[in-house]
Amino acid sequence: MPVGLPKITFPIIQDDEDSECNGLYRRRILILGSEITSDLANILSGALIFFSLMDSSKRFKFFINSLGGSVIDGIAIYDTIQTLLAPVETIVIGIAASMACFILNGGTSRIAFPHARVMMHQPGSPYLDDETVDIFIEMMEIEKMRDLIIDGYTKTTFKLRTEIMADLERDLSMSAIEAKEYGLVDLISGENVFEFS
Repeated sequence: MPVGLPKITFPIIQDDEDSECNGLYRRRILILGSEITSDLANILSGALIFFSLMDSSKRFKFFINSLGGSVIDGIAIYDTIQTLLAPVETIVIGIAASMACFILNGGTSRIAFPHARVMMHQPGSPYLDDETVDIFIEMMEIEKMRDLIIDGYTKTTFKLRTEIMADLERDLSMSAIEAKEYGLVDLISGENVFEFS
């Protein structure tokens, strides 16, 4: 088992052969605990879709402790959460920064652990330093993604678009209490928040 990938085994019988999968997934517990990449986005989105198709009435708990990562892949996870019939609780347990903050914002209910941190800022592109990339086209793409992210934040925080734009410009970092006041989380975790069934 790779270091940093929390798993508990869950035995499955398939065609008379023993197999195993991540038992956390079976319990509808997902963890975003590293940089957001295409591989990680595909694994998490796939698990969300698969288990939602199995039973769309059961909720997911989506724990986040990530500094962010790829904008496109973060939007893919966000869109998956938005389109599922199953409810998805997003829970920041360490830090939700950059695209991880945007994913946190997309949950059906959004929760922060008491000492969690949340940080929102402008989307960027790793391709701007590449001399073979048309900078004008890349900047237009970043602007489209920025608009999408601003729209996502305005829907849940009920803040004006201009306020969200200004806060993205300054890399806004918040405690759990400040994130709740801002509208990025609905509640700060307490004794009765987590019921694992």
